[in-house]
Amino acid sequence: MKGGLVAAILIGALALRIAEVERTSSSYRPINDAGSYLTLASEVAKTGDYSLSHNPGSGAGGTRGPSAYFGPGYPYFLALVDIVDGHETRRGGAIQPARVSQAVLGTITVALIGLVALELFGETAGLIALVLAAVYPVLIGLSGVLVAENLLTPLILAAVYAGLRVGRAHRTRSALGWTAAAGILTGLATLTHENGVLIILPLIAAVWKGRPWFKPRSLAAPALLIATTALMILPWTIRNAVVMHSFIPVSDETGITLVGTYNPQSAANSPVPYKWRIFYAIHGERTLIHEASTLTEPEIGSKLQSQALHYISDHPFSPFAVAYHNTRRLLELHGSFAWQAAASSISLPISVARIGVISFWILCLLALAGAFTKLVRTAPRWVWAVPILLTLSVVLVNVETPRFRAPVDPFLILLASVAIATLVARLRRTPVVRERRGAVTARPAQLVEMIERLA
Repeated sequence: MKGGLVAAILIGALALRIAEVERTSSSYRPINDAGSYLTLASEVAKTGDYSLSHNPGSGAGGTRGPSAYFGPGYPYFLALVDIVDGHETRRGGAIQPARVSQAVLGTITVALIGLVALELFGETAGLIALVLAAVYPVLIGLSGVLVAENLLTPLILAAVYAGLRVGRAHRTRSALGWTAAAGILTGLATLTHENGVLIILPLIAAVWKGRPWFKPRSLAAPALLIATTALMILPWTIRNAVVMHSFIPVSDETGITLVGTYNPQSAANSPVPYKWRIFYAIHGERTLIHEASTLTEPEIGSKLQSQALHYISDHPFSPFAVAYHNTRRLLELHGSFAWQAAASSISLPISVARIGVISFWILCLLALAGAFTKLVRTAPRWVWAVPILLTLSVVLVNVETPRFRAPVDPFLILLASVAIATLVARLRRTPVVRERRGAVTARPAQLVEMIERLA
């Protein structure tokens, strides 16, 4: 694969994303979570602290005291952008540089999709995946809005790439280095969004290569993976214990999130049953608006979590109903109201969202064709457990497309690239095979090495 071609594709991907940012610069408004991310980033950039104020109303839902509602990964990333750019205020000049950083993250995501495809399926599929990711309208559209999934997605892909390199570097010195890298990236993904921790399960399968299974030498790799992941999360857990006086590994959002879905009003919502809503928009919970200012986040979270679990115990089939409707929403099969409402919640233009829905359906058809190819069956099975676990983590609670589907779409692109690569091979009447490549020793500048290897 020619380096010039790869560079041109990545430059084109960045140009498309920057163009989207500039095109929507006058209309974009950072609402809902985006506004909170910018506020937290501004506070971190100016003081180094993440919402340590004890003033009433400073926490999630108007609670008092410090916050741990949002994982720190994305706010700290935006804070770094603020510091580098010199805009340390929530509004004004800080918004556009933050959006430009999303275009950069989106381009890194494109590069990582190509790298993972290269490792799994070879150069032809790698190049096709790179092109598909570069022009996929959903990924371009997301690069113009401020959502944590823009950071979560490349971290997950980088962790998967590291896991693949462990398999290729088995029994070499670099294997432990790639294992540690996978753990660090998993920890960072978890700090960005709690469900990122789920990828540690397939990664354990990726690094646990020794036999017998429970021999100390065989356990070294999975132990290292778990240890490095935990060490990345531990400082934040300690921070929460000190300032919030509670054991909160990453976030205390569980109660607010669960009750937003599992309540009578959400269940009866039309036209989208079990559509998530904030707790004070639920009939019967509005009194909590006044009570919230006297409660801390852990206190109100515990209270709301109990209510959600009580609802589930009274309606034991509700998780199945939630999964059914959210799966339809994930696949854009719940009507235009669902995807339009989801797009509006993150200030994604409706016209962009509409193109995204159509392109997603086309991608699904290609991915379905790719799933039945011989080349896909050569890939490690643990890779496909990653999108499955990430999907389960949202369909049982809340789905807003394309945001919550963002870490899953790259795996559809991988499958689609195999479908096209197989078609190309048949037209050329040449077999499609996965190249066998030797192990490469890990180096510090791993992302640079990744892009160089693709070239």
